[in-house]
Amino acid sequence: MSEQENIQIVRRTFENLNKHDLDANNSLVADDIKTMGPGAARSMNFDEGRMYTKRFLDAFPDLRFDVMDIVAQGDKVAVSWVAKGTHKGVLVSPSGESIPPTNKTATTPGSTFYEFRNNKIVRQDIYWDMVGLLTQLGVLSEQSISSRTR
Repeated sequence: MSEQENIQIVRRTFENLNKHDLDANNSLVADDIKTMGPGAARSMNFDEGRMYTKRFLDAFPDLRFDVMDIVAQGDKVAVSWVAKGTHKGVLVSPSGESIPPTNKTATTPGSTFYEFRNNKIVRQDIYWDMVGLLTQLGVLSEQSISSRTR
């Protein structure tokens, strides 16, 4: 598969995320996909990765991802993006903690690194600013962050 075809698959995954249609991405990923993301203690399988994403879509019903840059090399694609949404639902952390809706809008930068095999995504490593998000929601204060880093 060409780098341009891989880029198109990644663009489709973000289009589907913006529609909050996780089912549409099922055909784009391998059954044995591995996902890493902030807050996850280990690599997640297909179902766990889907639940990880669903938690954010449920908590931010207007969540939207704007793709900034995409770079491809061989079977790998790197994407930088900015997510924006309003916290209107309970946000459940990977450890099971619940953050009640704050009705605050947050904007968070991030990036995702994809690996392809046989025209499917087999790995995605997601990086985003969790501290920035929690600060914007009022869950973390700059004071508490400062006291933890001393």
